[in-house]
Amino acid sequence: MQELQLVKMLLAKSPLTERVAQNNDGQVKQPMELVRTLYNRANEAFNAGNLVWADAFLDEALSVMEDAARLSSDPQQVETKQRAEYAELLDDVRAFDATYQDVRKGLQPKDAKKYDTEVEPTRALIQRAQTMMRDNLYPEASELLKKVHGIYISVLNELLASTAFVYDTNFKTPIEEFDYELARYHSYEELIPIARDQYKPDEYTLKLSERYVQEGRTAMADAEKLAANSDHTAAIKKLLEATKRLQTALRTIGVEVPE
Repeated sequence: MQELQLVKMLLAKSPLTERVAQNNDGQVKQPMELVRTLYNRANEAFNAGNLVWADAFLDEALSVMEDAARLSSDPQQVETKQRAEYAELLDDVRAFDATYQDVRKGLQPKDAKKYDTEVEPTRALIQRAQTMMRDNLYPEASELLKKVHGIYISVLNELLASTAFVYDTNFKTPIEEFDYELARYHSYEELIPIARDQYKPDEYTLKLSERYVQEGRTAMADAEKLAANSDHTAAIKKLLEATKRLQTALRTIGVEVPE
């Protein structure tokens, strides 16, 4: 019987049995003793030709082992999972900071100062998280990064609904204006995933929003081609269309974006 051999193999060598052997962990030892008892009964039933009872005992043995694994995961596996969660959160925080720094370039100094003040506490939180990580306190470090994540979400959400992006700018050349509008387009593009994370739209809304995003990218590509051919006036017009598509994508999600 394959199940009989499987349980025998798991009793001989598995993370749970190794844990019992290494430190006599009571949380794991008791259910593993039950598994061994169930295996012995299944083996006796099998030898007696009673396959129905053998199957029943083996199913219960595997069920007990699964429950034990859930209740007491292998410490090394737990640490690996915690490290992975910390690394993922850290990557998210760095991405949010990069987005904020890019968006910040389009702000007036007085507007930037307000948001810089709100973001400032994240520096100390990140440093504390890194210290905790070095001490192998991954859950605690991850909790601090979640606070940082929340601060960036809050600030970027404020920026989404603010009029800080909209102000009159005088350009000396069409090239200068095109570069400005291109940076403005990319700022909105970077805010799309932030808005989705914040508002968590349903599948239909997400698809509709993505359609506008793709239309915006197509228009932006056309604008870059026009600019490459030195037709910056037409390129600016096309780029403005691309930005409007992204603004529509944000409004579809639920963000109030200034016209």
